[in-house]
Amino acid sequence: MGFSVVTSAAGHHCVARGRDWLKARAPTEKILIIGATLGAANELARSLAQDKRASFGYHRLTFGQLASALARPVLAAQRTVPLAALGIQAVANRAIHKLSEIGGLGRYAKLTSGPGFARAIANVITELRLEQIEPDALAHVVPDLRPLLQTYERELAEHGFTDWPGVLRTATAAVTNPGCRHQLLGLPTLLLDVPLTTASDVALVRALCARSPEMLVTVPAMDSVTLTRLPSDLGAVIVNLDSPDASPQGLKQKVNGSLSRLQRHIFNDAVAAPQVRRDEQVIVFSAPGESRECVEIVRRVLILAREGIAFDQMAVLLRSPHEYRSAILSF
Repeated sequence: MGFSVVTSAAGHHCVARGRDWLKARAPTEKILIIGATLGAANELARSLAQDKRASFGYHRLTFGQLASALARPVLAAQRTVPLAALGIQAVANRAIHKLSEIGGLGRYAKLTSGPGFARAIANVITELRLEQIEPDALAHVVPDLRPLLQTYERELAEHGFTDWPGVLRTATAAVTNPGCRHQLLGLPTLLLDVPLTTASDVALVRALCARSPEMLVTVPAMDSVTLTRLPSDLGAVIVNLDSPDASPQGLKQKVNGSLSRLQRHIFNDAVAAPQVRRDEQVIVFSAPGESRECVEIVRRVLILAREGIAFDQMAVLLRSPHEYRSAILSF
C-alpha cells in the first residue's frame, strides 16, 4: 500500500502531480478520482485525455458522492433514510420538545422560544457527531448538551433516519468490512484538493487507504486543517511541491519567482515573505480611471504578444467587466 501526500500554494502544481500519477497508470486500469468538486475531477480526466490515446475505467466523484455510494447498500438494507438539513433540524426540534416536556433541557430551557435555537442545536449536534464525540464525553464538559445529543440519536434510530455524520460512519464501516465487495473499493485512488476537516472525514480516508493499493492526496497549502489532520491522524509525510528540492529542474526558477511567493504569502500572516530581487512575473500599477487603466492593460498585452505568447493564452480578470470592455476593445 502506497500513501503519498503533496501540497503546494499553486493549484497547477498539485494538478500536474495528479496528472503525472494518472499518466503512469495502465490505460485500462480502474482508478478512483475524488475531487473537491465533480467539475475538478472531470476536468483532470479531460486534460489527461489530451496526452493519452485512450483510457477507461476512471470513476470520478466528490467525497460526498463517494460516501453516499458506499453507504447506500447498507442504508437500504437497514431501511434507513438519509436526512437533509431541514430534516435534521426537524429531528433536533423534536428532541428539544421531548426534553422540554420532562424538564430535561437544563440551562437551555429559557432559550427554546427564541428564534434559531433548534437550528443552532442541530448545527452543534452535527459538529459533535462529525468529530465522533459520544454523549458520555460531554458529561463533565457541557452536561446540559448530553441529553440533547442522546435524545437526537434515539429519535434517528427509532424512526429509521440518519444524518450526514451517520452516512459517513456507515460508509466507513462498509469499507472496513472485509466482506464488502463494492466496485469503488480496492482501486488506486487520487484525492484532489479534498478538504478533510472532521474526524469522520479522516476515518473514511483511513479506511479507503487500507483497501487501496495506492493513494495520492493533494492538499492546497492554505488548507491548514487538512495539513494538520493528515500527519496527526494518518501519520502522513507531506511533500511540499513549492520546495526547490521537490520541484523539477525546469520549475525551480518559477518556484522562486515573485508569482510563487505571492501565492505562498498573500494570505500567510505567520511567516514574512523573504526579500528577493524583483522580476516581471508580478507587476503592480495604478491608473486614474478605467480608461487609463485599460491603456496599461493593453500595453502589457502587447508586451506579452511580442514575447511570443498567443492572445488565446492570455486572460484579463476584471472586477466589473462591463465598465472595461468597451475601453479595452477600442484599442
